[in-house]
Amino acid sequence: MMRFLLYLIVFFGFAYSIGHSFVLFKDKNKLGAFGMLLVGISIVVFSFFIQLK
Repeated sequence: MMRFLLYLIVFFGFAYSIGHSFVLFKDKNKLGAFGMLLVGISIVVFSFFIQLK
C-alpha cells in the first residue's frame, strides 16, 4: 500500500512538472521549461532511491 502511494505521488509530481514545463514552453520561456523538465525527471529518478519499510 505504501509503495502504491509513493508511486502515485511521484506520478502526480512528474505530471505537474511536465504540464508546467509545457506552459512555460508555450510562453516562450525555454530555459524555464527545460528546468521544469529536469525537475520532473529528477522526481522519477530519485524516487527509486527511497527505501520503504
